[in-house]
Amino acid sequence: MALRSSQPRPPIPPHDPEAKPLPQHLRHSLLAPGPRLPLRLLGQSGFLMYNENPAATMDGWLRSPALDNHQELEFHFGPPRPMTPGCFPPGFPPPPLPATVRRFSSTLRVASFGGCTFPDGNNDGALHLPLLKQLSLLNVRIAEESSLFALLDGCPVLESLLVTQDIGCSRIRIVSGTIRSIGVRPGFGIGGIMLQQLVVQDAPCLERLIICGTLIGTHRAMVISVISAPKLCVLGRLLVDHPKIEFGTTTFQGSHVVKSTTAVNNVKVLALTHINLSLGTVVNFMKCLPCLKKLYIKMSKQHKRDDAAETNVWCRKYRNLTSTLDICLKEIVLTTYRGNKGHVNFAKFFVLNARVLESMVLQVDVINDNSEWIERQHKLLQITSRASRDARFHFVSHRGRPKINHSWDEKVHDLSMADPFVGFHKWA
Repeated sequence: MALRSSQPRPPIPPHDPEAKPLPQHLRHSLLAPGPRLPLRLLGQSGFLMYNENPAATMDGWLRSPALDNHQELEFHFGPPRPMTPGCFPPGFPPPPLPATVRRFSSTLRVASFGGCTFPDGNNDGALHLPLLKQLSLLNVRIAEESSLFALLDGCPVLESLLVTQDIGCSRIRIVSGTIRSIGVRPGFGIGGIMLQQLVVQDAPCLERLIICGTLIGTHRAMVISVISAPKLCVLGRLLVDHPKIEFGTTTFQGSHVVKSTTAVNNVKVLALTHINLSLGTVVNFMKCLPCLKKLYIKMSKQHKRDDAAETNVWCRKYRNLTSTLDICLKEIVLTTYRGNKGHVNFAKFFVLNARVLESMVLQVDVINDNSEWIERQHKLLQITSRASRDARFHFVSHRGRPKINHSWDEKVHDLSMADPFVGFHKWA
């Protein structure tokens, strides 16, 4: 549970007999100087994991007067674990959402609820959070679509939403005049109903739709239908073969265009995943996303024996296309660039044909990060003959990566950056 307050602490109200004292390390956190008071209670930390009644304990903590007027709340009861006190076993519903969460309804601006069951109910019984702007629903159970719709309807200024697949209902319908960012993240995948369909019915302010990490097993068949999102400009990272995304009659199956009958003009930033780098696949995306400005491609390490290597020979195949297709790309980022024939041909297509290209970042293996290898690549790519004289080419390498889940969560909720995939080569 992460709790922060930027307001002066009010007088202590009358004693609540059901309130429980906060653990010592949390009390010290609350006494720390400064306007923001970081505090986190997670089931994995041990404070709830071995508790006989974690829901009651959490409820008691949330009644503490020290938490009055807090604006940020995060808690997670932990993953299902067999034979572990305080953790719900696989196949059983997790503990209920603490009723005392409602006492923060007039102040909460950021909330992350994890490992708990939401009550069934309509608009009358739903949780109302009139000031909430960021909401994460991680490994929760919401049995009815109507209950989830009522919860989202009770957040009239919500700007960003992150959900995990194991949300407890198979379908989510988004109707929001304020939401700007939606993210879907893998869940624990242990029992329960998994999210199978996300319908963006009416979201006039939605700017980004982010797939976080790899979706789970047989539930990769999730379908995302975008009916009305005129400002949606950021899409990704689409995985190799999932999810299925529908823009009217245009359909993507993972990082492949299955059907393209109408252009999707608003998408300007796209992140894909390839097993074998395919120029043909990218050309298909450029045809149905004619305003695409930024392209990010992650090379997956999940190679299959029957996957034929792509040579990406394009001089004859796309001879006529290069004179008719307006390549609007300004930035290209490619992870795991190997410098082989297929990769060179792919990159060279944009070097010689992308007239407004400004930057190409090629993330290479550490063993290739040397001046001799890079100089040879410059010659193979014919950079001196580039179509855009302003284009810059960067060969980069890195060894360390941040925690994947935290990176994705930040990309969903941090709306200060127009492009959430900046630094893609470092963490994707």
